[in-house]
Amino acid sequence: MLSLHSYLLYCSVYAIAIAVPGPGVVAIVARALGSGFRATIPAVIGTAVGDWIMLSLSVFGLALVAQTMGGLFLIVKLAGAAYLVYLGYRYWTAPVTDVETLIPSGARQSFLSQLSLILGNPKTIAFFVALLPTVVELNRLNVFGYLQLVAATAVLIPAIMLSYAALASHARVFLASRKARGRLNKGAAVVMVGAGVGVAAS
Repeated sequence: MLSLHSYLLYCSVYAIAIAVPGPGVVAIVARALGSGFRATIPAVIGTAVGDWIMLSLSVFGLALVAQTMGGLFLIVKLAGAAYLVYLGYRYWTAPVTDVETLIPSGARQSFLSQLSLILGNPKTIAFFVALLPTVVELNRLNVFGYLQLVAATAVLIPAIMLSYAALASHARVFLASRKARGRLNKGAAVVMVGAGVGVAAS
């Protein structure tokens, strides 16, 4: 079972990573703009399932590495901290793309397209590989700890993604604003760099 401190740190950084407007968020917003709030629900479920798959691959793969490498796993932890700093740099310098309206689609197609978008994005698993070793003692992770991580995915993905969908349905001007999304990127960059530096220094 994860400590409260580790779990809150994980949830905080993970929530920010979800909230930063990347391909997944842009797709949800575009669906909401084109088809309304309800049309985004299957896509949000697809996002959650995709993140759960990536989380599971990272947890079990990294746990095995932690058990076999022992003390050398510190290198993996420091590499994860460096990647968080790198993500912060990328968020700060990332160009803000336009939000395009997607062609309305059925629930099944919406779910599958969002799932494939998440699974096809190498940055998703790279993020989990970077984040998990910094906050979780993977060589001691048990079923309850894993379920805590799954619960974070099950709660944070719908909460944040559906909030974007609701905003897109009622405040199209704000979410279509490149300036507003640029500020979100920079705010996330500061938090990511701070998390990476804090982990490296601990």
